[in-house]
Amino acid sequence: MLQIELDIQALIDRLGRHHGSMHDDLVGLFVCSNCKAAGRDRRQVFFTCIPDYEGQQRARNRDWKPTFERRG
Repeated sequence: MLQIELDIQALIDRLGRHHGSMHDDLVGLFVCSNCKAAGRDRRQVFFTCIPDYEGQQRARNRDWKPTFERRG
């Protein structure tokens, strides 16, 4: 299975911010590059949203500094 990270901002820039973002809105726009290169018919493309937890955590901890104070 081929997995590719999709640049959401680039997609918005290309399609416009009011374009639908549900599976049915996007599936016709994408094709499996391996299948296309092999000359096969269009295969189903699936989308899975995996949040950027690492980036969110990095932003959340940017200003955090340990105090080493005891609660008591």
